[in-house]
Amino acid sequence: MIMRLKIKKNSKFALVGHGYHLNFFFDELIKNRFPKPIIITHQKKLHLRDIKNSKNDQSLYRSVFELENKNKVFYIDDINSKKSISILKKNKIDYIFSLSSRFIFKSKIVNDYKNKIFNIHPTILPEERGGGVFTYRILNKKKFCAATIHIIDKGLDTGKVLLRSKKEKLKGQALPINYLKHTNLIYKSLLKVFIKKIINNNSFILKNQNLSKGWYLPRFYTDNSGAINWLWTGENIDLFIKSCSEPYPGAFCFIKYKNKDLKITIYNCNYERKSKFTHPWFVGKIFYENKNIFKISVISGIITFKKKDIKLEKNIILKRFTGKTLYNYPNELTKSLSNITNVFKFK
Repeated sequence: MIMRLKIKKNSKFALVGHGYHLNFFFDELIKNRFPKPIIITHQKKLHLRDIKNSKNDQSLYRSVFELENKNKVFYIDDINSKKSISILKKNKIDYIFSLSSRFIFKSKIVNDYKNKIFNIHPTILPEERGGGVFTYRILNKKKFCAATIHIIDKGLDTGKVLLRSKKEKLKGQALPINYLKHTNLIYKSLLKVFIKKIINNNSFILKNQNLSKGWYLPRFYTDNSGAINWLWTGENIDLFIKSCSEPYPGAFCFIKYKNKDLKITIYNCNYERKSKFTHPWFVGKIFYENKNIFKISVISGIITFKKKDIKLEKNIILKRFTGKTLYNYPNELTKSLSNITNVFKFK
């Protein structure tokens, strides 16, 4: 049996989340004379961090702060709270659209708005359900971008599909910032199709996902899970550092400074496969530097950093790196992995 969904143009939306595509979708709804949507989002301190990480690059990130003037923007802690439900009811919301929302929609709100909560996800579902998609895609050496609009149900990214894009080959180097910019363009196209179908009074054909062909990725918080294991191969270290790079907070390790552990954050690197040092004792050793770069011995090769791509804790400046070792303690590596495992809330 084919399931269809028709959305009337006079429907009022609540946009839940943040980012470039939320602002774009808001603008498109207004331009096409839909009822003015409301915006529900997380607390301001997280927006300020995202603005800082994006370095005010408008093709990468747009803030809801742009929309505060003359629009209804609600900053909340939990979309499932009584306060949030009250906001939805008072504003007579017909549909909810999640756009990079940090919230998990629980049973009550999903039941109250059955088949009326949508999400846009940066892949072709049921592949890559969950969070941290770009990080995992880099780790798995997959160079493509895509998007799906689907209904939110009681699972995680398991609901019926309204629209899918095609897979597009990534433009540029495999870094999160390039995945995000390219995906923003796909989001724009798919959201325009979504609006056009409503304007033309066309129904959406709802398609079930074949979940047996998909997989789930736990949300990856770089702040906690970005610890570099220098016992990995050079290629895997290279992929890991790139996967945590801007606009994410960067991969990290430690270096000794005045007999204390000084945190060092690394945003990019280059790997060269070369058997220069073969004994494990050399792993993580900085064996060369000049005013622009330094080189580290790793299993199966050499990792090179540009000094502009690292940041030392408290902005401390080291005059000399050569001879020092980059490291992470076993408990830091265990904590890094457990922080990922702990967010496995859905099977």
